[in-house]
Amino acid sequence: MMRNSVIYETKLVDDTVKDIGERLPPGWNLRSSERGAAVPSSQGFKLQVDAILEIRAPDGISSEIMVETKLKPVQPNVLSSVESHLEASARARREQNGTTGPEPVSMLISPYLSPLTRKRLTEAGISYADSTGNIRLSVERPAVFVHNQGADKNPIREKRPLRSLKGGRTARVVRALMDYRTPFGTRELAAETGCSPAMVSRVVNLLESDDIVGKQGRRGRIVSVDWQMLANRWAEDYEFSTSNVSTTWLEPRGTAPLLTRLRRAEFRYAITGSLAANRLAPFAEPRLVSIYADDPLAAGRSLDLRPAETGANVSIVHPFDAVAVESVERADGVAYARVTQVLLDLMKGPGRGPAEAEALLEWMKNNEDRWKLELTKRA
Repeated sequence: MMRNSVIYETKLVDDTVKDIGERLPPGWNLRSSERGAAVPSSQGFKLQVDAILEIRAPDGISSEIMVETKLKPVQPNVLSSVESHLEASARARREQNGTTGPEPVSMLISPYLSPLTRKRLTEAGISYADSTGNIRLSVERPAVFVHNQGADKNPIREKRPLRSLKGGRTARVVRALMDYRTPFGTRELAAETGCSPAMVSRVVNLLESDDIVGKQGRRGRIVSVDWQMLANRWAEDYEFSTSNVSTTWLEPRGTAPLLTRLRRAEFRYAITGSLAANRLAPFAEPRLVSIYADDPLAAGRSLDLRPAETGANVSIVHPFDAVAVESVERADGVAYARVTQVLLDLMKGPGRGPAEAEALLEWMKNNEDRWKLELTKRA
């Protein structure tokens, strides 16, 4: 399966290079220079990109294109994490190459990109291409613009049953199933998560077969969710350190000054891990403060932290999906991730994370009335 994914990803990039290359003016050249590149930043960590392309003008001026590929059609609700990762990768590449050359271009490649997705990408200044022929490549230096109209309707139908809980859209559904009190309908859950009813049904059908979710009849409302079993099932396909992109930092004065600055933070964030769990189920003094943020580099600088490869006591994480920083819980002016997200992050976390997860799980079992949410009907 992994090999097939790599082959398909390679084909997506190769087809894009060919399609754009055929539309370039005479004397221009587009080529793939790196695959699966790990881009080091001056902050001491690496950002993974699926490919780096090089576009070269007849006069020899060239620019790099940082590419992220998605093997399934990309929905607008997941674009914020894609945009943040591409922007951070382009920034890191510019730092690596020096500031005298052209600014690297960000590009998303997918089998299909809807009109709204393409509109959002254009507004964010991100180039794109899909397998139906939708192309938009905008490079300032050397100056070139390529645009082509492909399909406006998704030719790809997801007919295969869901087999894992990997992915941002799936995570949104799983989080909602854990967070909200039953009963509720598929369409209500779809409206709440921003996912399609079909996507919700695929997740629910998978979990129903595992006896985690119970419905009133084949097409009825969801009447029961074993959230403890669901947490364990989700953890099979998720691991905090590998599902997210982490950066490490040092706050030499400890947690208190960091929390003071977080109370004044103007960026979106959510504390997770040991510190978030400890406020509900005290276990031991947290050694590491883990923070979700859309842009870890900017967040670290805003919080006046020092980059640190060793001896770090703060980890700022680019989340697997924006759901990690949504529906936060605020306490004393500080934003914490939902308790269900904190539980998952600790279950497969390093060190004493699993033991802290057990303590938090016990608190959650005894305090459902404090953390379970009511789902407002909006079918």
